[in-house]
Amino acid sequence: MPQHQAVTGAVEEYLEAIHRLASTGEGTSTTGLADHLSVRPASVTGMLKRLADLGLITYQPYGSIGLTPEGDRRARAVIRRHRLAERLLSDLLGVPLDRVHEEACRLEHALSPDLETRIAQKLGKPLACPHGHPINTRASDRTVCLLDAPRGRPVVIARLEDESPEVVRYLANQELLPGATVTVTGREPRDGGMILEAAGERHTIGVGLAASIRVSRPRRSAQP
Repeated sequence: MPQHQAVTGAVEEYLEAIHRLASTGEGTSTTGLADHLSVRPASVTGMLKRLADLGLITYQPYGSIGLTPEGDRRARAVIRRHRLAERLLSDLLGVPLDRVHEEACRLEHALSPDLETRIAQKLGKPLACPHGHPINTRASDRTVCLLDAPRGRPVVIARLEDESPEVVRYLANQELLPGATVTVTGREPRDGGMILEAAGERHTIGVGLAASIRVSRPRRSAQP
């Protein structure tokens, strides 16, 4: 059973990674997967052959990698469990946001369907993980990249695409996490960095970081 569980976890890790990389619109390559998973390209090649044999991906050596309908279903299932696990860790256990992603990576493979349902109910059926990603992986995305946000108009940070501990800690220290209202006031003349105003404070963030932040328009208050 432990060996079977480990193999299942590895398969799910690859399916999740393929889905995440494909969602960026840049396509999925062996090199990209190796970098994303911090493994050797040779290890990726071996797993891709196995996933193809299982009917979970379409794959040709040196070609693009895609999920089959069954592979996509399984990938979305593990991503949902991951995001629910993040909410559990953050909301009920008080785990710091910069640690929840790594901890959730361990939990996502162990949650049974029954426990997954119980967690969602206990949390009040949350719509998004602490980083802002929708629990429902088929939810429509109405966000835009911070780089494309209109200047001088308030927007709300909706999602952090980069969940690395260093980035999350930095944004937490700047109080620029999902839910924060920010206004783009300008760009740095030399490197194009974004100049933001949030809660009366001025912030400057680099182009690379800004590209990983998704924002949305503030919700209008209901009329009395």
